[in-house]
This record gives sequence, structure tokens and C-alpha cells, in this order.
Amino acid sequence: MGIGRTGRRVNAAVGGLAGRVDGRTAEIAARAAKVLTLAVRVLRWPTLALLVASAPFVLGLGLIMLAADDVWLQVVSGAPFAGGAAVWSAFAWRRHRILEAVGDEQQFATELGVAVAMSDDVAEARQALGQLAGTNGGVRVFSRLKGLGRGLGVGPGVLQGAGDLPRARWFFPPKIGTTITLTFAALWLVPISFVSCLLLAIALAAR
Repeated sequence: MGIGRTGRRVNAAVGGLAGRVDGRTAEIAARAAKVLTLAVRVLRWPTLALLVASAPFVLGLGLIMLAADDVWLQVVSGAPFAGGAAVWSAFAWRRHRILEAVGDEQQFATELGVAVAMSDDVAEARQALGQLAGTNGGVRVFSRLKGLGRGLGVGPGVLQGAGDLPRARWFFPPKIGTTITLTFAALWLVPISFVSCLLLAIALAAR
């Protein structure tokens, strides 16, 4: 379900928690939201190019699997096709949700502030968020998000029902770790799917 369709319960929950955010935290959260929004919007085109580059080879593996007339070639082509399709779909879906999360910068900033207000040590969490707010460069921003999650000291029950923070949740562990893992997997998908598709296409043509 998209962020825009999460319903009145989520809006009411975030609105109620926003009352716990002090002015200084709100200011830092607004700056951090601006940095993260810019980073996501800059990276949207490279990530789209990554999806476009790998799609033909993943599709080619599927076509080879369908065209194969023996079990061995079907299995050998089907395994990388299934794995590649899973990685491609998961990365595309995660990319869509993150882009959707930064679609409303003001609401995003509110949720970042709420995350700080719910932390075990508000002062430390605010400092960690402030360091992120002063970060330049998309890659560096996302490389520091894991550390930010540790600095926030958010208890295990706070973000567990992440419907309360449908935008901010994508930028804290464990989801940020999954995003980074998916990104590396998608990067490897291009050469692996290309080589697999090429070799299996030759094998199919030779039969």
C-alpha cells in the first residue's frame, strides 16, 4: 500500500507524536529532510538506468528458459532468471517506495523529528541527525544512515509498527541496510545477467 493511501490512522498517529518535537529538533529535521530528499532525487536517474540496463538480460534469460527444449537448459537458464527477476523486482519496488517517501518534504521532516523525539537520548539523536543534515553527496548520505540509526537509540518497539512513520522508516535500520544490500545486488545483476544470457543464448543456438 502506498504512502498516500495509508489512511487516517497513520496521519493521526504522526500528528499526535509531532507535538513531542521541540523547535530545535524540528529545525534540524527540516535540514536533514532537505539533504535526504535531494540525495534521493539525484540518485533516481542512476537507479533508473540500472533497472533499464539489466531488464533486457533478465528478460532474455526468461525467453531462453521458455525456448529451451531440454530440462538441463531450462534449469540452467531458469535459476538465474528467477534470481535476477527477484532482485530486479525488489530493487524497483524499494526505489519506488523511497521516492514516494520524499515526495512530501514537510511531512518527511516531521517524521524525522518524531523519530528523534521517540529516541532514548533526544540530545544525542538530534546531534546525529544534525551531522547528517550537514552531509553533502548522495553516496555519503546513505553510507552514514546506519550510524544515524544507532545514534537515534530508537527502542525495538518504536519503529516496529512503522505505519506510524511511513516515510521516515525507509531511512533507518533495518530497512536502510536492506536498501544498500539491494543496491549492490542490482549493480551485480547487470554483468551477471549479461554473461549468463550471452552464454546460454549460444548454448541454445548450438543445439
